[in-house]
Amino acid sequence: MIKKFVRLSKLVKAFDFNVVYGGLDNLERKILLPTVHRVGAELTGFLVEGDELNKQLHVLGTEEMRYIDSLSSEVRKERLKNYFSYNFPCIIVACDKDIHPDFIEYAIRHNKPLLITKNKTAVIIRKLKYYLQKKLAPEIRLENHILIEILGIGVLIGGYEDAKIGSTLELIERGHKYITDENLIIKKIGPDILLGENGFDKSNVKTHFYLGTGSENIDITNNYGIIATRRTKEINLYINLEKWDKRKFYDRLGIDKEFEEILGVPIPKLSLPVRRGRNLAVIIETAAINERLKQIGMNSSEYFLEETKKMIAFNKANKKGDKMNKNILTVKKIVDEFDLKVITGEEFLETTYITKTALHNPALALSGFYEVFYQNGSKSLQLFSQGELNFLKSLDEDIKYKNLNNFFDFDFPAMIIADADEIEPCFIELSKKKNKIMLFSDKTSTQLTADLNQFLEKTFAPKITMHGVFVEMFGFGVLLTGRSGIGKSETALELIHRGHRLITDDKVTFHEHPSGMVIGKADKIPYFMELRGLGIIDIKALYGLGSVRKEKRLDAIIELKELKSDDYLTKTSTSKGIEVEILGHSVDHAELYISSGRNAATMVETTIMNLIAIKYGYDPEKAYKGKVRHQEFI
Repeated sequence: MIKKFVRLSKLVKAFDFNVVYGGLDNLERKILLPTVHRVGAELTGFLVEGDELNKQLHVLGTEEMRYIDSLSSEVRKERLKNYFSYNFPCIIVACDKDIHPDFIEYAIRHNKPLLITKNKTAVIIRKLKYYLQKKLAPEIRLENHILIEILGIGVLIGGYEDAKIGSTLELIERGHKYITDENLIIKKIGPDILLGENGFDKSNVKTHFYLGTGSENIDITNNYGIIATRRTKEINLYINLEKWDKRKFYDRLGIDKEFEEILGVPIPKLSLPVRRGRNLAVIIETAAINERLKQIGMNSSEYFLEETKKMIAFNKANKKGDKMNKNILTVKKIVDEFDLKVITGEEFLETTYITKTALHNPALALSGFYEVFYQNGSKSLQLFSQGELNFLKSLDEDIKYKNLNNFFDFDFPAMIIADADEIEPCFIELSKKKNKIMLFSDKTSTQLTADLNQFLEKTFAPKITMHGVFVEMFGFGVLLTGRSGIGKSETALELIHRGHRLITDDKVTFHEHPSGMVIGKADKIPYFMELRGLGIIDIKALYGLGSVRKEKRLDAIIELKELKSDDYLTKTSTSKGIEVEILGHSVDHAELYISSGRNAATMVETTIMNLIAIKYGYDPEKAYKGKVRHQEFI
């Protein structure tokens, strides 16, 4: 590594210092350290041998100058004599008053350059440190790498050459800024800060930004404009591109942290496998956004892991009796969903389960007639309106207490009081005594019944879980399926970049809605996506609420397959006439074959637009054949 220095004359010119005393050739002295020392204790006679007194620049401010003035002549001269005997290269005074003559005299006597600045002390120290750190920083020249800025993150890309160049060009087209490739100079400007710099001759700004592709160089400035470039950027992330190796394990969670050490500074590192169907530019862009999210303290992988642990703990705690039911619904979920007020039984909300979709009106039970209740209502939610409460109020006290006591002996999950003016105290007291849950809603009985029926039917509807990525495109719910590793998540990620929305990745739970539609949503934890080499990412956090939605009707299934033949024109499949059955409903289905020359996201978009056209009555195949017959007739 080259030993670097800055001549004092360069410093004078850079900061417009006034030279009080320069001495013979003193302004050609070499500054070797990027540190600046503010003089203080030394003026009191406290002198400690070290770099501060022998190698660093010295800065004094108004306070120090006043202290020198306050000393007696004898003491001042003695201390200045001792202070100036050390080998520090230069003194810079940031002061709004005249420098004491004795100070100037000893500077001349010991041949110390003496400079003056109009800047305040703290300001000049900060500026000097930054300037010297850049000029004197340890540096290396790195070949076979590309540095690019993506949304404020400096990304250093190495590895597989063709993939590196192709993805860089696409990233530039997406509006990101190019720094340099094979002429990359990396400087260590702080304990943990690396600065990447374009090492080309900068005398002509229009020619030194170019990307080498082996046979030729692409002039970035001429092709994309000067706005597509910048000269320097701090390095925040290292991405190594490598050919896909099916025998190698690629991180799919992002929990394990890997670093690339450059000049002693560890840089977060990702190894991204290159294979057909992967849009590397989109993945690299997402990696940069994810790194930016980590810098503000949000780690999607760690959050996902914590949520998974909670889910596992919940499942373990609820594997008993009715809790083995696939559709677990606690009373607490009903309380949260409908913003119900808890009157009694709050301690039982998490451990009491609803297992039936029907609601029961307990009017007859309150009168002492339980036959219907035995048959239909013993496990149902009990819904009270003002009518039931008025009826209860009309009963004699003994009969009221007896009927309520018998009613509370049934094993129903909870009671809900709808929009009541007053609840009798004995009703509340007996509910507490019998450990029952009593809830209150501001909604009318009719409205609450309709809302609860729809919610319960939806919750307990038949369900099926399918592997794939579920996205919304042009208002259609589209499930992308295919074997593991085919590129479902990568295709979905590019679709999200194009403005479409994610419902869920990996596992999708479909149920039949009361309206008859098949609705899909996340099986457990929504809005997370898993990418090999990158790990778990949070789409909502990275791209905002507009990039996700909670659930969506299933309109089409697109199966991604690997194309093994070069003649892919005979391997296409349209959506027309091909359907699969999901929960008793027919859903349009298409097969798309992935190869290195085909953009999967574009093909998916085209397929869905074609399906929409067919849904609205336009048949492209029929229209084409009609035109052919017309031409033959002519």
